[in-house]
Amino acid sequence: MNILAIDIGGSKLIAALLFADDSRFEIYSAAHRNLAADCRQEQLLTLIDDAVAELGNISFERVGVTIPGLADARNGIWVYACFSGICDFPIVQILSKRYGNKPIVIENDVNACALAEKKFGKCRELNDFLWITVSNGIGGGLVLNGEIYLGHFGAAAEIGHFEVVDFVDGCQPPIQCGCGHFGCLEAEAAGPGIAKRYAWKLQEQQKQNPSIQTPILPPYTAQKVAELARNGDAIALSVMETTGTLLGKAASYAVNLLNLEAVIFGGGVIQSFDLLLPSLEKSFRSRLFQSANPSVKLEQTGLGYHAGLAGAAAITF
Repeated sequence: MNILAIDIGGSKLIAALLFADDSRFEIYSAAHRNLAADCRQEQLLTLIDDAVAELGNISFERVGVTIPGLADARNGIWVYACFSGICDFPIVQILSKRYGNKPIVIENDVNACALAEKKFGKCRELNDFLWITVSNGIGGGLVLNGEIYLGHFGAAAEIGHFEVVDFVDGCQPPIQCGCGHFGCLEAEAAGPGIAKRYAWKLQEQQKQNPSIQTPILPPYTAQKVAELARNGDAIALSVMETTGTLLGKAASYAVNLLNLEAVIFGGGVIQSFDLLLPSLEKSFRSRLFQSANPSVKLEQTGLGYHAGLAGAAAITF
């Protein structure tokens, strides 16, 4: 069937017309929009309308919407996103009026990606795995016994709020997470945390040796840090190594608890998975209860950059 897929992220929104069936999806056309960190509900709706209009005179049977943060999928409510402040947003009710009362489904973006990986990607034959997205934030989607596991309050697998850093005197200043705590995986290893850690390390280096020139100008981004790492920048390489270590640490805790077959990584930062994997694998294996988990796989998503759109399609089934 033809589906209107809307993937809402932390810094971007993509609307696409795609075809999907029980085993595959194909994108016909897509429209991208940037999202400001403080984007609110009315602005978001305007951007959705604008992106959908760019797709042209389209025909679709269902609408799937993936959202960052907490979702009440049953009632169509976007409950909360800690980095934007959006809360209690009846997005399904509003979009239903715009799109002729067609069936509309929402879900947390990472849950949707996990479902898409099961339906279209590398995990078709797996029944127990964790999907971790690393982008402007970090979230988890958990599949147990072949089904998305939501938890009692509908917010299972919030791996971004595992505390993975303990701070001592002389170390990098703690980064406060949007949830209010310090040391969260999301604060330290998502895109903004990578950029902050690079800026701090560079500043410390320049304090010790003022003759060192700044290789790039602020504002820093995770993408720029990855580019610098590929060009041999020692600080950038160190930052990417630490990021992999923290991701591996969090993944090991999840696997030790749940006895999973695989951990799948996706999201914008994971475009640099080759830079992260060595330290991620080392950190993960060093903390894993190996005897109980003899063959766990750590892999990059098979759905590519458009995993979110695949997720938006998957949830409509």
